[in-house]
Amino acid sequence: MSDGPRDPRALAVLLGIGGTWGASFLFIKVAVDEISPLELVTARLFLGAVTVALIMRLRRMPLSVDRSLLGHICITATVSNILPFALIAWGEEHIDSGIASVLNGTMPIFTAVFAAAILAEERFTAARAAGLALGFAGVVALSGNDVLAITDSSVLGQLAVVASAACYGAGAVYMRMLLGGRDPASLSILQLVVGTVIAVPLVVLFEGSPDYSMSLEGALCLLALGIFGTGFAYIAYLWLIERIGSVRASLVTYIIPIVGLFLGWLVLDERIGVNTLFGAALIIAGVAAVMRGPAPARERLPVAEGVAID
Repeated sequence: MSDGPRDPRALAVLLGIGGTWGASFLFIKVAVDEISPLELVTARLFLGAVTVALIMRLRRMPLSVDRSLLGHICITATVSNILPFALIAWGEEHIDSGIASVLNGTMPIFTAVFAAAILAEERFTAARAAGLALGFAGVVALSGNDVLAITDSSVLGQLAVVASAACYGAGAVYMRMLLGGRDPASLSILQLVVGTVIAVPLVVLFEGSPDYSMSLEGALCLLALGIFGTGFAYIAYLWLIERIGSVRASLVTYIIPIVGLFLGWLVLDERIGVNTLFGAALIIAGVAAVMRGPAPARERLPVAEGVAID
């Protein structure tokens, strides 16, 4: 494993992944103006699976299939892909993309909570408790005066994105338990494929025949979300974990909300208020507190655990 910060390639990949996942919230915001959240989820999973499969084929990365894991893969595909993808897409029908990127950044906090409750090697330290409190305060501050209007569509949209972060956190811990020396790339491609298989009948059941007749702008955003945000970024993040370790790789968590807020302001003319900046600062501080200290020695995180992939 490299020293990480001294490796210019690792730094470039870290920034590239943060930029890609931060931009994903912009892509989602544009796409859900033209297709339903479930249609977006299905297309995203399919495009991501095809992209990862092509990369693995070109790089001659072996595919290890363990049929005994099929049930577990169905669970991780649902919890780590279908549910959070759908919640984020639905949430962005009601809130700005920049706010969604910040709220989804609470994922490491939920991961720490679930890990402390389930994994013996994890402890819920004082720093992590402080991180949880700061993150919650950040969500409240970001919601502003609407925090008590629980039935308001914008509040429900924010809660949906926070719920997506909780799904990512639960899926991350489950994936860590599942990995056990298995190839994370194979698990990732299987997760995307199984997720696509599950999502297709869901979209037909709830939406009827999917209609992907979109504007050029919407189609390009959907392609970018599936190919880069759910395809290339998966493989790149795996490489980054192997290169600099999961703790340093998780620094991407701090890049995503900054990129998401900036692109929402620049491209979609979204307003960045004082409460948004204050809430984002509290959430980032909470994440920093949660991630403080060394990771478990035997930890080797899969793609799903690194960050809230959006």
